[in-house]
Amino acid sequence: MSLHEIKTEIELLPVAERKRLAAFLVSLRHQELGEYPRQMARKIDDRSPGNWATLEELDQRLES
Repeated sequence: MSLHEIKTEIELLPVAERKRLAAFLVSLRHQELGEYPRQMARKIDDRSPGNWATLEELDQRLES
């Protein structure tokens, strides 16, 4: 079955079923992320200024 066929079938689903499908796809995405959310939370919660990046450093990272 092609992606186009899947999309066509999804369009025919009742709204409640599309919502359940959307929730299922989000849960799959969360499984794929693995440790990423926890790693990001640790970095965001880090209160040690020595581990922070300056705006200039961020600009340089984004340019490369």
